[in-house]
Amino acid sequence: QTLMVVDSVIVLVGLVAFGDWTIPLYSWIAIYVTGKVIDGVMEGVSYEKTLFIISDKYEEISQKILFDLNRGGTLLEAKGMYNKAEKKVIFVNVSRREVVILQEYIRELDPDAFITVMDATEILGKGFKSLHEKEF
Repeated sequence: QTLMVVDSVIVLVGLVAFGDWTIPLYSWIAIYVTGKVIDGVMEGVSYEKTLFIISDKYEEISQKILFDLNRGGTLLEAKGMYNKAEKKVIFVNVSRREVVILQEYIRELDPDAFITVMDATEILGKGFKSLHEKEF
């Protein structure tokens, strides 16, 4: 990521110096693609996602995860920083396809839900890669 920042600064200097935006635009695209390829080679391509879901309808969402997606998860206790309200947070790991299914379900069930979706670099455990398969 540092490499991408340094490269971007160099491209920005080139933009200011020469005033032509086309070459810097293509350069930024190339820098982005190169960065993604390097990340994929170094860390492996991640197809799994981690979701944090905050919703007053956490029970219904939990049922969807358990029975329709056939996944487990963790229910966390949380307190809002702004209003100090007690909330439940669902922590779950799913495939990219299951993210879409879950997001559509939550959008219909609770449009006010808060969902954070992150790439999971590696998930070890039941339903994913076994700890026995992991080479350390």
